[in-house]
Amino acid sequence: MDRTNVLAHLEQLREVILEERRAAKALLVEEMLTLTDQKEGLLKEMLPVVDAIEALTPEEQEMAEAVHAENLRNAYFFWTALQWVRESMSFISDKMYPDAYGGSGSVIKGSASGALLSGRI
Repeated sequence: MDRTNVLAHLEQLREVILEERRAAKALLVEEMLTLTDQKEGLLKEMLPVVDAIEALTPEEQEMAEAVHAENLRNAYFFWTALQWVRESMSFISDKMYPDAYGGSGSVIKGSASGALLSGRI
């Protein structure tokens, strides 16, 4: 990527990040995955510029900070959503797998696990 396209790439990256959050809020998983791929592609194209970050113009620096802020906002949104899903799954699994008593009278906690609860998805 040449230096003349930095601002345009940053603006495009910001728009993709905003669209990614909109898709996530609407639970449009396929669209969100497509947007994530687009974001990764834009970031890869911008790698050569990362080394010259000090050389950004004030306008480019301002846009880079806006991109960073929006990406952080998405990260917090995704983290909160994951926590909500974990809490929901925990509540549901508590109802599906109630505590039981062992032969010695001790309580055996019912449990469920999987990739969703561990965050590996």
